[in-house]
Amino acid sequence: MENPVTVAQALRHARHDFLNELQLIQMKLDLGRGQEVQSIIRSHAEAAVQLNNLSALGMPATENWLLTAELRFPEFRFHLACHAGKGAGAKDAAFAEWLERFFDGLEPRTDVAADPRCRTELNEQQSVFEIALELTGHRHEFEMPEVPGLLARKEIAADNTKIIVSAKMEG
Repeated sequence: MENPVTVAQALRHARHDFLNELQLIQMKLDLGRGQEVQSIIRSHAEAAVQLNNLSALGMPATENWLLTAELRFPEFRFHLACHAGKGAGAKDAAFAEWLERFFDGLEPRTDVAADPRCRTELNEQQSVFEIALELTGHRHEFEMPEVPGLLARKEIAADNTKIIVSAKMEG
């Protein structure tokens, strides 16, 4: 990461987003849209659970990358789902490096008007840890970084591209 996000920048961004969400909730309450308010609250509660799961993986470099991705790559809208119960701690730096190199290469080719999104899902099964990226609203031509110890594969569909980066877990 050439320009890491500072704690102050991250907190400023979080406060801004939090205030926007509170204003949205207030507006919906004023309009009598209680069901929509409940939906927003459920969505934020689920996001908090996913962030808790991410934190429990013991992969601080990957966690930091994922938590600051939206600040550093604002042309993308990121969504995180962490279903893994155990992380690949020995490969933590490699995963963060792969993500950084991938999005650095993808950024210049991204058309903001296409509303690019990245759904990121972390899974672990049978001693393999993986990060799956489902990209929508972008071009399919991009470089797949090679990082020692990680395997990456690409699946192209009509409306999205799925990339799965994986590694054997220690122990």
